[in-house]
Amino acid sequence: MDPDVTLEEREVTLADIKLIKGIWPYVKPYFWMLCISTALVFIVTFLDLLAPIFTQKAFDGFIVPVNAEPGTQILGIPISSFSSFCVLFLCLISGSLVIDFFQTMFMEYSGQKIILHLRCTLFSHMTNLTVAYFDKNSSGRLVARVAGDIENMNEMFTNILVFIFKDLVFMAAILGIMFYINFRLTACIFLLVPFITAGIYIFSKIMRKTFRTIRQKIAEINHSFSETITGIKIIQTTASEHIFLKRFSKLNFEYFKTTLFQIKTFSVFMPFIGFLAVLSTAIILYAGSRGMIRDQLTLGELVAFLSYMKLFFRPLRDLSEKFNLLQNALASAERIITVLDTDTVRQRQTGDRTYLDRIQNIQFENVSFSYDQKTIVLKDIKFSAEQGKSVGIVGRTGSGKSSVINLLTGFYAPKKGRILVNGKNHNSINIKDIRSKTALVMQDPVLFSGTIKENIAPSNQTLEDQALEKALMEANCDFLFEKHAGIGTQIEEGGRPLSSGEKQLVCIARAFAFNPDLIIFDEATSYMDSQSEQKVHEAMKRLMEGRISIIIAHRLSTVRECDTILLLRDGIIREQGTHDQLKKAKGEYYHLLKKEKI
Repeated sequence: MDPDVTLEEREVTLADIKLIKGIWPYVKPYFWMLCISTALVFIVTFLDLLAPIFTQKAFDGFIVPVNAEPGTQILGIPISSFSSFCVLFLCLISGSLVIDFFQTMFMEYSGQKIILHLRCTLFSHMTNLTVAYFDKNSSGRLVARVAGDIENMNEMFTNILVFIFKDLVFMAAILGIMFYINFRLTACIFLLVPFITAGIYIFSKIMRKTFRTIRQKIAEINHSFSETITGIKIIQTTASEHIFLKRFSKLNFEYFKTTLFQIKTFSVFMPFIGFLAVLSTAIILYAGSRGMIRDQLTLGELVAFLSYMKLFFRPLRDLSEKFNLLQNALASAERIITVLDTDTVRQRQTGDRTYLDRIQNIQFENVSFSYDQKTIVLKDIKFSAEQGKSVGIVGRTGSGKSSVINLLTGFYAPKKGRILVNGKNHNSINIKDIRSKTALVMQDPVLFSGTIKENIAPSNQTLEDQALEKALMEANCDFLFEKHAGIGTQIEEGGRPLSSGEKQLVCIARAFAFNPDLIIFDEATSYMDSQSEQKVHEAMKRLMEGRISIIIAHRLSTVRECDTILLLRDGIIREQGTHDQLKKAKGEYYHLLKKEKI
């Protein structure tokens, strides 16, 4: 699948062989449990079908005996005592309950195991998707995949598939038994079949569209809520709560209208099926009473026939409901498989596959790039950096500085030119191999819920505490030991209780713990007070020793000591050289220095 296509743009198709193939690997390990559950469903169905026969035998054998002496046969077993008959009936009901219990346990357990496997796989897959995919799909839609769509599939495995199969078999068996009891009465029921078929078809078509709209509205609500929580400080400081409430209320009301339409449709259809059930009962009572008058039907047979007819309409109602739930679940399954079919970050294996021991140098050769295939963000970028050297990249907002980093880290691929690592094409090296030797310190420091230890060494939990503490001290994180619990400090959502500067220092400690060959600072000192900035600069300087360093900055003071400085404007390198060289040239860099009074 093209990662640039959003999840909402693809039309849902149920008759998709690829969908079944996509689900099968997750079902296969637990297929034997589903088979056992299905077999138990057949046994329970068989026992349920015997109940009306017992009713018939009770009437014709004991309550209103057809023969001179009371007595009957059940499954070839002669029974002469009504008490023995009742005991056997009680055993039938008890056995059905016990088997139904085990059937439910097998079904629920297997369904939950399938969902457990699928949810973990989906999460793992999403963390390896290209950044372009997340640019196209909002977090609300992706949360809906992991939460809502997975739960719909859970319903499919535990409550829908087997029971749809059970209901179909149940109805077929009932029709067979009804034909056996009385052919003429069964033929009367078939007069209603065209009406039943037309009603189910119309209902299914309407509900399918409704379910699709409901899923879209839920995704929009999730996105709106997520966006609001993320920007809650801006919303409150600008007193915009009422605006966002109005926007959210509009989405919520659209969802309400769609679900209300679903309820209205369902409320029309179910009474329609109920009306057909009552109508069929009236027809059977009329035709059956005439049959009894003519001695063509016994009272027990009429009671049994009515019981079976009632049983026939019960699964019919269930099928109507479950069929639409199945459509909903299959639509969710397709959306999940669509995500799983999306290309992950390519594990490049073309060309030279030699293990990348160290990143010794990087080189951009006439690299051009565009995010949307229209606007050129970078054009003919050319520079190089070696071990122990640093490159500073400066320029106004939108000049293309961060795009250089996005290409180097493999978040995007260049449209033209080459990126070389140790003289080898960037595309010929496993991207994870490059990233494992690269540390990225961003403008907005990101810390996850958990301890400091879990944050600075998330992929290498084997590091000893002493090594982690050393990394923290090298990054000027002494405050963690003075004011907090050191590497055991608990971090909450948003990096609380640390300040922005403290969070950035922890991120630098994370880079120390990785011991990278390439270190990238993307506006790492923005929005900091002078004291925090000084500490960050000191930690950055220590981290840069002996490594390739790329520093992106707005302020020229951050890059003045770099070995090479690139000044970007409109995606083109306008000036290149050391601080002194660019200052002497008295070009654009020089005028920026004068503005900053450096």
